[in-house]
Amino acid sequence: MRFLTFVSLVFFLFAGCSPKAVPISSSKSDHIFWLSQLRDSVQKNSYRIMLDRDKFNISGIWIVKHIDGAWRGTIVNEFGLKMFDFTCTANTCELKNVMAMMDKWYIRKTVARDVQFMLEIDNQEYKTGKKAVRSRNNDTLTIVYKNQIIFQRYASGEMVMHNRKRDLTYSFKKMEE
Repeated sequence: MRFLTFVSLVFFLFAGCSPKAVPISSSKSDHIFWLSQLRDSVQKNSYRIMLDRDKFNISGIWIVKHIDGAWRGTIVNEFGLKMFDFTCTANTCELKNVMAMMDKWYIRKTVARDVQFMLEIDNQEYKTGKKAVRSRNNDTLTIVYKNQIIFQRYASGEMVMHNRKRDLTYSFKKMEE
């Protein structure tokens, strides 16, 4: 009996301490992923990016800018070679000029969906955003989508996205202009 009481107490404490999930339609500003200091719709936005999968990793610079209602950007690796360009809206994301190593239909499809998710998560017109669940734990904002994609923003401004289905990890750190 004491054991059951103890287990109930422990469960109650952990249930009360877990972060509260907030649906994506929440208008609270503390649940907006892309704060104004992280993304400017007028200026170009530059981030150091690292893309990891198993023993394969790519690092470089991610540059994105909002032009004519769409996010346009590029990823350039450390050696100055362009990995790909992209154009992203709430409805589509298209990769262009993809380097030969990544120019496979399944890689293009996965990366395009991930880029679209990353850029459009705060857009109310983004069609899959309604299934995303947001939570805040101290200074870390976490967004979980279908238990497959986890996007986190830390107090330091660093962001990490995990695509569990494809075992990909994207890490971002804002570069000062």
